[in-house]
Amino acid sequence: MQTFISALGEVFDGEINTTPKIRRQYSHDASIFELTPQAVLYPKSTADIRKLVQFVSLHKHDYPALSITPRGAGTDMSGGAISNSLLVDMTRHFTTIHSLQHNILHVDPGVYMRDIDVLTTAKQLMIGSVPASRALCTIGGMVGNNSGGERSLRHGNTEQSVRELTVVLADGKEHTIRPINRSELKVKMAEDSFEGDIYRRMYDLCEANYDDIKNAKPHVNKNSMGYSLWNVWDRHTGIFDLTRVITGSQGTLGIVTDIKIQTFHKPRHNGLLIAYVENASQLADIILLVMKHNPVTFEGFDDITFGLGIKYFKMFRKQLGIKEWTKQQAHLALQTTKLHGRMPNTVLMIEFDGETIQEIDTHIATLQHDLKTFKLKTTIEHDDYDSALFWQIRRASLSLLRNKIHDKYAAPFIDDLTVQPQHIPEFLPRLQKIIRKYKLPATVAGHFGDGNFHIIPLMSIESPKEQAKLEPVLREVIPLIQEYNGTLAGEHNDGMIRGPWLPAMFGDDIYQLFRETKEIFDPMNIFNPHKKTDAAWDYSMEHIRSTSSNGWIK
Repeated sequence: MQTFISALGEVFDGEINTTPKIRRQYSHDASIFELTPQAVLYPKSTADIRKLVQFVSLHKHDYPALSITPRGAGTDMSGGAISNSLLVDMTRHFTTIHSLQHNILHVDPGVYMRDIDVLTTAKQLMIGSVPASRALCTIGGMVGNNSGGERSLRHGNTEQSVRELTVVLADGKEHTIRPINRSELKVKMAEDSFEGDIYRRMYDLCEANYDDIKNAKPHVNKNSMGYSLWNVWDRHTGIFDLTRVITGSQGTLGIVTDIKIQTFHKPRHNGLLIAYVENASQLADIILLVMKHNPVTFEGFDDITFGLGIKYFKMFRKQLGIKEWTKQQAHLALQTTKLHGRMPNTVLMIEFDGETIQEIDTHIATLQHDLKTFKLKTTIEHDDYDSALFWQIRRASLSLLRNKIHDKYAAPFIDDLTVQPQHIPEFLPRLQKIIRKYKLPATVAGHFGDGNFHIIPLMSIESPKEQAKLEPVLREVIPLIQEYNGTLAGEHNDGMIRGPWLPAMFGDDIYQLFRETKEIFDPMNIFNPHKKTDAAWDYSMEHIRSTSSNGWIK
């Protein structure tokens, strides 16, 4: 391998690092897995990525384990951003925000969302699928995972907003992928090229299995499992859109080098109702009632998360700045005083927006009236300043666990379960029974309006006894999810943790269509192996973290 890397360095303009320290740093993402790359690459341009793909393809026969894994900030929770071959860090050089015109953001994949937030906020715009890790993640990672977030309740996952992608495919060339109509599709299919072959074969796959593919789509508001074949070809509109399978592919089909994504207008005003739920048995019914009021966001977190947020609020001091942090600390003290020393089981965040304050006040007052039957303590946060406290804690729910609980690892493996909200009253108690059965102390946060629960068990993940719980838990959770036509991954994708369970979730026929999609785009299997359709449970279990250390690189 060292001979190959030396030869690659002769044609690669970017940096290549093979030091043990850097390779070790990149051996983790935010998942329970570790893989140590042979080299970490920092491409300077798309020409570098083209040369890399061509070089790997040329030498794949001599080095069968050779592969390429793109990586953003390393916040992936499924093991999608680690590799035992060549890891490509996009955050060093692919960092240009090209333009924001007509509400379309044109950006490199390595740009951090925190930098995009500054630009969009100044123009009263926003991206509709920003995840809780917005202070850490990149836009390329969001595309790779088909991420969702607080505003997905209204705007959907990332795939709904992507307008155009530039991708280096397995032929080592850059291709522009966007939705096309029937006449454009005919032109593409007539091309005598690798891209033409992709369009021909993908159209044949989607058309020949049209009804089966459409019926396989999970009945949820958000899904990032598998490849989104059900959203590629629409007979009725005549639109054929391969961005739908590239988005959410975790770099298994090609390397995204350029992104154009829709942004949305930020309403003039918003208001947040905070509801403190003391009786956990009421939660499911409260969620159903709240959804009847059509909030723009509906988030929540449990008492463990809230307690950590209160105890360790000082961790936000650097991020907020001392002046802002002092104000927020005072606001937190005021809110906790209102609880009279009683920690709620769950904190609900229910947001409404609109063009007038009166409009929002009416929504909140109506909801408060309907919630009286549950006898909840509630408070109203009327502006971004007042609500920022709760958003800080909600968005940092995983970071609080990772940074402040040192004897256990916050282990994401049932971290993204999603069902339609109307099923929650039946689904949630049955899920909690499974968690208790296997003695998994776990925290709960998530996008309650989407029925999307982030359940994070706290485990000694290096312990074989603890590791032995993973498979039986998943074997009980999967049929429960299937009973309600849900998904194991609303927004965190497959990677190494859920990829092995794609056949169980979708059945062998649809799984084979996923595998065929992978083969069409990546016939030599050079892009991010051991993830999604190529994942195997035994392989994944062989690469569980060797320590409960809670950090990741960025």
